[in-house]
Amino acid sequence: MKLPGNSCVGCLTLFFASFVILAILGWLAKYFWIVAILGIAAGVIWYRDKNRKKLHERQHIERQDRESAEKIVLRVAARNQGFVTPMEIVLDSDLSLEEAGDILEQLRKKGYAKLRVAENGSYVYQIDGLLTPQQKRDSERL
Repeated sequence: MKLPGNSCVGCLTLFFASFVILAILGWLAKYFWIVAILGIAAGVIWYRDKNRKKLHERQHIERQDRESAEKIVLRVAARNQGFVTPMEIVLDSDLSLEEAGDILEQLRKKGYAKLRVAENGSYVYQIDGLLTPQQKRDSERL
């Protein structure tokens, strides 16, 4: 059953409707506290469940955004033989300089990239897993 409104209006409507029904039947005086506790508990459970779903959806969207941002960084690095700077990522994507730097730093911390410094002081990240076809062919068998 879908409750009306985007807030607790549906629970409150259901809560007060139950009072009206019980009052009509003459049970309100006898069962007031039971109905009140059940109504409040139902409202709290509904509200918490609604917030939990929103949080889960938000986390899912953030995870998808993060994954696609990492793919953008890896594509730019692949075009540059595994070497990339945050500025190059910004120029080839919608990511900000801060986002690009954060992603590269996380890749470095996870061991997927190495940090180098160019002669002019710019940070250059070397992504280790990106190999040329010749490097792949020259690799040794295990």
